[in-house]
Amino acid sequence: MTTQPAEDRIVVLESFADPITAHLAKGRLEAEQIPCFLTNENLVSLNPLYGPATGGVRLHVRAQDVAAAVEILRYEIVPMAVTRPDDEPLPDVVHCPQCDSADVAFGPATRNTYSFPMLLLSVLLGYPLRGKRYHCFHCRHEFKRPER
Repeated sequence: MTTQPAEDRIVVLESFADPITAHLAKGRLEAEQIPCFLTNENLVSLNPLYGPATGGVRLHVRAQDVAAAVEILRYEIVPMAVTRPDDEPLPDVVHCPQCDSADVAFGPATRNTYSFPMLLLSVLLGYPLRGKRYHCFHCRHEFKRPER
């Protein structure tokens, strides 16, 4: 029986509860040219309840790369701030015509907005057809998009 040198051994670096996090860590290591692979990935993906029993998705690296891999995975990636060019116009922000608040969302109307034809069509189809309107969360006013 032959034994491998200590630096050629494969060791479990970390265990993850979900495959997505494991793939993110694997991608970070591969971007730094550290060879690695995952085990138990399919088992945990198909049967998430087996994850704790099997030890989760395991990330394996060579023993000689452990220190570098730990150092890479220690720091979280902070996304860079995205700035808008000065010449790019700001997106249109809808303001409430009653209170001038920008806390407005577009969606199904919360109040009864049925007209007689819509009511008749809703009864015949068996499905409520509601109009979509802007809703102000500040004063609860509902309105259609204001004309410019």
